[in-house]
Amino acid sequence: MGSPAYIRVAVLVAVVAFLGLCIGALSSRLPVLIAFGVIAGIALFVIIYWKPFIGVVLFLISNLVIPQAGPNWNLGIQVAIVGETRGLHFNVHEIVMAMVLLAVIIKMFLAVWQKDWDEFAKLTRSPITIGVVLYLLTSILACFIGLINDASGLLVLFRFVRTVFFAYIFFMVLYVVRDRKQFQILVVTMLICFTLIAAFGLVQKALGEDWSNRFKEKVLGKLGYPEDVNYVAGESSAQAYRINSTFLHPNILGGYLVFALPFFVSFLSLSWRLRRYWLFLMILAGLAVNCAALFLTGSRAAWVAAGCIALLYGLFGFFDRRVWLVAVTVLLIFALIFVMLNPPEFVKKRFSGLSAQEAAQARIYQYKLALDYFLEHPIFGIGMGMEGQRITENNLRYTWAAVENAYLTYLVSHGLVGLLCLLLVFALYWGVLLKTRSGSRDDPWIYFSAEAFILGMVGFTVSNMFGAWLLFAIPMVTLLWFYVGMAGSLYNIQREELAAAQPQPPFPAASLTLPPPSPITTD
Repeated sequence: MGSPAYIRVAVLVAVVAFLGLCIGALSSRLPVLIAFGVIAGIALFVIIYWKPFIGVVLFLISNLVIPQAGPNWNLGIQVAIVGETRGLHFNVHEIVMAMVLLAVIIKMFLAVWQKDWDEFAKLTRSPITIGVVLYLLTSILACFIGLINDASGLLVLFRFVRTVFFAYIFFMVLYVVRDRKQFQILVVTMLICFTLIAAFGLVQKALGEDWSNRFKEKVLGKLGYPEDVNYVAGESSAQAYRINSTFLHPNILGGYLVFALPFFVSFLSLSWRLRRYWLFLMILAGLAVNCAALFLTGSRAAWVAAGCIALLYGLFGFFDRRVWLVAVTVLLIFALIFVMLNPPEFVKKRFSGLSAQEAAQARIYQYKLALDYFLEHPIFGIGMGMEGQRITENNLRYTWAAVENAYLTYLVSHGLVGLLCLLLVFALYWGVLLKTRSGSRDDPWIYFSAEAFILGMVGFTVSNMFGAWLLFAIPMVTLLWFYVGMAGSLYNIQREELAAAQPQPPFPAASLTLPPPSPITTD
């Protein structure tokens, strides 16, 4: 039986009075904006606790649209190799997902109190969980190895919190996203945000670098963006102007757009299959904007990754009898040959300019140095948090830093064991999605969603052969674990829908066990 109306009104008045008291107390000590920010944060947490899916949607939007917005906290961690102090930059999407984590933790405590153990199963109900747990364990081991090798304790903690800890996003998405409607809302949100960011990059190109700098100071700076926003790779006049949209660097935007590219292509097929021609035209326009922005990032790694995605789409189209995909792939190959024979000025600067030559020479040297470190510590690596540390090997002292290859960097810091655990996460991710895709040929939405997530991760893994976005670009790390969580959710949704569609017998099956015969007695 509910409480009387006067009690509910009294509780509401007390809560409002308490919040007013808090605002008054905070405003007397802190700036008004901070005080209202704290109150707004509390209100947002209440909403997220009531409906965690709202938190996941807000996380996704802020991660895709304003990935570097948020407050800063300089910890004063000195990194010798770069000559700067490190701190924490709390992005908005990190704060929102942390609220989701806190809400889920409270729900878990309540489940323990009520002895409802099924709630815990929702956090781990995916084959990918095995790979994620092994990745976490090997990363913790790498932290201890780094401490043994005299790495700074604060730097080890900093690196762990800013990379490995984000794996919790996988469990949050797995726990929250449980039905088809939620999954569809998130995918549509992704398509809209991808298009907006790519379109803003084109606006940035049209209005020029001066306008971009003013926008950075007047808008992005007020949102808490770091000051080192880079629009041009290098400092010489021979460098090509490259767009970065709302990201810190064009290369990160390139990786982001590679993540996005397969969603436009796969959902073109979906809209055509469903005969939604107006939707087909909208997605086609989004694909054109995405491809144009991807080209203007000037990211060589993203271009290579996009080429790999195109080739795989050609194979998918061949086996699925999507003739238009095969035709587009062939046309792209001919276009690539033409561009190689007659490269535009922008492409020349990116592949044959002075910066390209210097970058190639520097990377070759870094790869050799990293390979030497790996051969000295092949199993468990030199440990996490060793950036800027002087390492003595055979009476020679070297300074270690990450190289422009995420996997080679993992080999050095985590060793062969750590890299294999990371690759296991990718293998389980693709395996789960391939199984989901093969079992849903009669369900276009799940079929093409699985295809998009498969090829999105292909682009990400290929581009990380030429960059370290997987390790240091926070928006890309959080987006990575969001994708992994979405793969687990899609797998669960398909399994549950198939199980629910199984026909149930009209009558329960009779038991085949016969009772033992009773003895015959005579009077």
